[in-house]
Amino acid sequence: MSKEKKNTQYLSTGGEGVKIPLWRKIGFSAFQLSNVMITLVTTWLMYYYTTFLKIPIVVVTLMFTSAKIIGAVLTPIYGYISDRLYQTKFGRKHGRRKSMFLIGIPLKSLTYIFMWIPGMPQPLYFIFFLLYFLITPMLSTSQLTLTSEMSEDSDQRAQLVGFNQAGAATSGIFASLFIAWIFKICGQNNVNSFVIAAVVYDIVGTLMLILFYNSVYERPVDESTVLEQNKISLWKRLVNIFWNFISAIRIKSYWTYLLMWQCEELFRTIRGDINTYFIIFVLLLSPTEVAVSTSVGYFFGIIFLVFFMWLQAKTNGMFSYRVGAWGAIVVFIGIFMLAVLKPAHLNMWWIIAMVALNFGITGVVNSSQYIFTFLPDVDEIVTAKRREGEYAGVNTTIDTILDSLFTLIIGIILQMTGFKAGTKVQTPTTVKALLILYCIVPIVLLLLGIAFSYICKLNVENHKIILQEIKRLRNGGAKKDVTPNTKAVVENLTGMPYERCWGNNKVMDITRSIKK
Repeated sequence: MSKEKKNTQYLSTGGEGVKIPLWRKIGFSAFQLSNVMITLVTTWLMYYYTTFLKIPIVVVTLMFTSAKIIGAVLTPIYGYISDRLYQTKFGRKHGRRKSMFLIGIPLKSLTYIFMWIPGMPQPLYFIFFLLYFLITPMLSTSQLTLTSEMSEDSDQRAQLVGFNQAGAATSGIFASLFIAWIFKICGQNNVNSFVIAAVVYDIVGTLMLILFYNSVYERPVDESTVLEQNKISLWKRLVNIFWNFISAIRIKSYWTYLLMWQCEELFRTIRGDINTYFIIFVLLLSPTEVAVSTSVGYFFGIIFLVFFMWLQAKTNGMFSYRVGAWGAIVVFIGIFMLAVLKPAHLNMWWIIAMVALNFGITGVVNSSQYIFTFLPDVDEIVTAKRREGEYAGVNTTIDTILDSLFTLIIGIILQMTGFKAGTKVQTPTTVKALLILYCIVPIVLLLLGIAFSYICKLNVENHKIILQEIKRLRNGGAKKDVTPNTKAVVENLTGMPYERCWGNNKVMDITRSIKK
């Protein structure tokens, strides 16, 4: 396709100031709809391994941690490759981002089901879990780039983020209600219930990934923004991958965003890892009530999403983040009281708490995802190149490593408190540890996130200034003609002098000499 035709298609589907068709936004959300697969993993796999397969919890958490960290090491490599795929015939034919899906979708579908087959030797569970988490970042890294790829308009990006979250909530509802139905039909203490659910979720998830692939598109390639890739040695290539990883973190807007974002990610990781244990061993409710409460929370999350999309349009992502964080803090205090007092009709109170908690979770997640879409534009003003893949890779790597370490720490803590695999009741010490991990630690993380949100200055107003300056420089404008206000915004968001921006630096490639 010629450059002119590509630009025409881009402008007709979501270029600057143009709306993306509704069907494409719905198709974009299908990636999150495919996460019925990972929802089953995060909610039930650890419980399944320790309760039905009787694998010690330290072994399970070590398996989760090592597999995820190995996958995380590959993630920046995926981002590095994706940004440069246009240099290959395969990448030019299918796209830098979409090529990764052509490879990853069938592999993910095949490896997923083997994690749930009972009766295998323990090492095989680790192998298939490892393979699954080697493939998953290939898809998630590419998906993260597409919000910035599909449109330069901040309102359109906000809508893509909203549809993305709506897809996540819908997949959560389906995943929770279906497993509850399976429990009702086959029994909640039947190992086959989990195997049947895994087969169904694998099929549904794969179909959603195919729908996503056929709905998204990439920005037309501007040769001036393509990352040059000369023939270099393997060692220098590895050095450049590491340097690109470090260079992304050095951008001021990214590391200030990173602090705020990781507080949100880590509190959700901790809650997700022990949610089933907390409900069953602390609140003494049933596995079915785990599924029902989760699905109800996701359902109301869609309603809350509409509110936060409106709030962001009226304010900015930072304010929405704080509203969500304070809301979640209040709910965690309430959950702590429920666990201690155990009032009558506890199951109903728990469902109400889950609905309220999803208000806060929706706020912090929607805000964090929205702000992330601005980062490749800040990076472009520094490098004069497009590195969506790099930022998606860095994000996924950092998230996976910290997520894995926290999962391992949780497993060690629970093992030290006397957690016993395969039992229906845990020791009082374990129950207290679960209560602290579930309620107190998230409150501390959310308070830190609120504090960090005042440090990050990447908002809608500053983002528009960055986009205007990029457009001016792309069109041949001279750097010396920059306005004082624009110069101040660029320097504040990038953390470097304006004169060193627009490629006049070694941020992107340590082997390059600085442009004069």
